[in-house]
Amino acid sequence: MSTIRFTFEDLCAFFTRYRSRLMVGMIETEGEAPENVHQPRITIRQNGEIKREYRGFAEVNGDIFFDVYPKGKPLSRSTLHSTRHPHQRFGLFVDIEKDLYPGQTLHPDAQLCRARLHFRNGELYPLNRLDNVRFADAETNQPCPQGPLSVASKVGLKVEVEEGGYAVLHFSGETEDFVFKGGQDYEVEVINQAEAIQFDHFRYFYNIVQPKPEQKWIPVSAQSLELPVPKSAGRPICLIGAFGKADYIFPRS
Repeated sequence: MSTIRFTFEDLCAFFTRYRSRLMVGMIETEGEAPENVHQPRITIRQNGEIKREYRGFAEVNGDIFFDVYPKGKPLSRSTLHSTRHPHQRFGLFVDIEKDLYPGQTLHPDAQLCRARLHFRNGELYPLNRLDNVRFADAETNQPCPQGPLSVASKVGLKVEVEEGGYAVLHFSGETEDFVFKGGQDYEVEVINQAEAIQFDHFRYFYNIVQPKPEQKWIPVSAQSLELPVPKSAGRPICLIGAFGKADYIFPRS
């Protein structure tokens, strides 16, 4: 048995409506100030050594599929509840539809994500827990009347490949695929990062929502290990977000 561990952070949008499949969208921010323009990077390591790195939307674009051969364990979600375990329970995702706009209907469009990664295997779990989170309106700073008090700033996906098997990351266009050889462990870091990394970049999740909600709730403060996290604190405080009600296209049905 070999293991491939994915981690996702920064401006990654998780579409989680379907329990048997997962889509992670990379949101672009072209037209913003240069320090606020997010660019994807996928870094694949084996025993700490970089085996391949994909950079920018020129390489990371369109529909990208992670396939396990032979068919691996189906997708699942972590059920852990220990605050001391690095793997946190699935409920720590910031679900923009369910947590921030209960009773309202949002219309996020996954196709507006410049790149879309598709998964059918692995155990999904939040990482890097933040507590005492406060959300407020992006324009007025009016406190959000609802919203999660604890969230994760990073997400992991652990995929096991049985003995004799292998996995492939299939890219769109002319980008070269990557083959994960059987019997070897890998770490894959997926980041949609900008030079400036700060809480208020959460507002870019609304780039893929039409029409825009009247109030755009964004995180403005939080605590990590009982220490305050300022609004702009350097890595890794640029949150991921989820759309748990959104329908979306999975090209390989």
